[in-house]
Amino acid sequence: MRILIDLTALADNFSGLERYALNISLNLVRNDSKNDYILIFKNSVFKDFYEIIKKKNVTYKIIKGKNKLFFNQVILPIELLKIKADKYLFLAFPSPLLFRRKGIYNAIHDLTAFYYPETMKKSSMLYFKYSILNAIRVSEGIITVSNTSKADIEKIFKPKKINVFYNGISSVFSNFNFNSIENEFVKNKYSLNEKYIMCLGTLEPRKNLTLMLQAYSQLRREKKLEEKLVLVGRKGWKVDEVLRGLDIVDFEDDIIFTGFVEDEYLPYLYLNCEVFVFPSIYEGFGIPPIEAMYMESKVLLSDIPVLKEVCGKNVRYFKNNDINSLKNELIDLLNDNNYNTKSNKERVALYNWKNESDKLLTMLTKEE
Repeated sequence: MRILIDLTALADNFSGLERYALNISLNLVRNDSKNDYILIFKNSVFKDFYEIIKKKNVTYKIIKGKNKLFFNQVILPIELLKIKADKYLFLAFPSPLLFRRKGIYNAIHDLTAFYYPETMKKSSMLYFKYSILNAIRVSEGIITVSNTSKADIEKIFKPKKINVFYNGISSVFSNFNFNSIENEFVKNKYSLNEKYIMCLGTLEPRKNLTLMLQAYSQLRREKKLEEKLVLVGRKGWKVDEVLRGLDIVDFEDDIIFTGFVEDEYLPYLYLNCEVFVFPSIYEGFGIPPIEAMYMESKVLLSDIPVLKEVCGKNVRYFKNNDINSLKNELIDLLNDNNYNTKSNKERVALYNWKNESDKLLTMLTKEE
C-alpha cells in the first residue's frame, strides 16, 4: 500500500494541529516497514524527518511556495495530482478544494467555524467552513481527535466514516530530565524568578484569556493573590484590541507575555508554575492541559465537555466563562496542599502517539 502524507503545514505556524500531524506521521512511518510512504513537504524537509526519509520504504517531495492560500489551494493540488497513492492523509488541515482522488482521509480537529464563528476572523471562518464541507464530501474517512469532536461533527454532518485518534504527549515531556542550570536559564529568559500562574495557548478569542486577565486583575485589587501571570503563546487576531479594553494598567508589570516558546523550554515553565489555568471556551482536544498534568502542575480548566473527556476527574474545573467561578476555584487551588499531581501523570499515560498511529495504520490496512 502506498500512503501519501501531506506535511506542508509544518512549514507555517506550529500549533496543535501541526503538532498532531507531525507526531502521528513520525510514529506511523517510523514503525511501519511494510507499506510505502510518500511525504510531502513545503520548501524543505522538516527537521524531525531527517532520519525518517532515509528509510527504504520512504520517498519524499518538496514543493516550493510562499503565499499560504495560493500554495494550499493551487500549487499543492496540482502537485498532488501527479502522484499516485492508495491513501492520502491530511492530518493538519483538510485537503485542497480542487483535489479529488479515491482514498482521501481528512482530519477535522474541531468545528470552531460552525459552533463559535465569532471567535474567528470572518475570512478564516469562511475558509474553514468551505474546507470542512469539502472534506466531508470527498473523504473516504474522517479523522478527529476526541469523542467530543466526533459527536460535534456527527451532529452537523453525516460522514461516511469517522474515527477518533487522540493526541499524545510529546517526547520533550516523556524524555524530560531536570537540569538545574537549564532551569535557571529558562527562569531568567522569561523573568520567572517569582511565583506565577500560567496559561498557554494562542492569544485569540477562543482561548478566553480575556476572562483570565479580568479575574487576575480583580483578585489583585482584592489583594487575594500576589503571583504574577504568565501568558505563553503567540499573539492571534484581535489580541491588541482586547488588551486595550481591559483595566489591567495597575498590574501590567506583573503580566508577562512570553510569545512563542520553544518546546524544550516548556517543561520548566509548567514545572515552576503555581497553577496552570486553561480557560478555553471550545477545543477539539486540548494539548496544554495534558502537558501540565504530566509535569505534575496544579491544573484548573473550564468545564467544557472535551476537557472533562480528556483530563478526567482529578483536575479542577470552573464553570465555563464564569469569572466568579474562576476566581473562587483559582484561590482555592492555590491554597490546596492535598492536590494529587501523581494521579494526573498516570492519566496522561493514556495518550500515546505510537498507540494512536498504530490504531490509524490498522484502520487504513482494514480498508485497503
